[in-house]
Amino acid sequence: MNILDKYPVLKNTVIFKDANAQSISVYINDNSCCLRKYSAGEEICSPKNTDHRIGIILDGTATISSADGTKNVLIRTVSRGAVFGISGIYSEQESFPSLISAKNECSVLFISRLAFCSLIENDISAMKALVSYLGNRILYLNKKIHSFTAGSAERRLSLFLADNESDGVYCADVSMVALADMLDIGRASLYRAFDKLEAEGFIQKKEKTILLKNKEGMLEKYFS
Repeated sequence: MNILDKYPVLKNTVIFKDANAQSISVYINDNSCCLRKYSAGEEICSPKNTDHRIGIILDGTATISSADGTKNVLIRTVSRGAVFGISGIYSEQESFPSLISAKNECSVLFISRLAFCSLIENDISAMKALVSYLGNRILYLNKKIHSFTAGSAERRLSLFLADNESDGVYCADVSMVALADMLDIGRASLYRAFDKLEAEGFIQKKEKTILLKNKEGMLEKYFS
């Protein structure tokens, strides 16, 4: 069975949606893939992993956190169709740079480095998609660095919510103390930032559920 028919979610991922279907069937097959299932809280990837491969979340949700050995800082939450590990495919770094854990039951398809590189090197559309993806990641990381080094509490919070929402909703799975620590701001500043974003009509807070009412407007104000 064609890999796209077996795992249709691939058709909507950042690289494979632009790749030629025939090329995918030639270079990506059962011999180069491995399907793994994880329970909530189980580790998917960490710096202990030294095998370079990409992962695609088929079902469920996972969290990506920093793995610098000092403290566990949530970077973002990813769900069905998300791809990780691409930046390490052509890197000389030996280990995976982040900690990825299952937030709930997850199914992840891993594709070998050799198979992925073969596709990229033989399909110009896939190569262009890869370059575009890496360029966008650089811009995103530059924006994030800027927001966390020179940004207000509202700026930091708005970026965090935008990065971690799912279908316009962010469901907090950490305490306000932990979130303030993640954003490197005081707890009082975090409460004020929530109040300000809500007063401006960008969000609606109901206990641990945050509805992003105007994500685009929020980002335009704090990142234009």
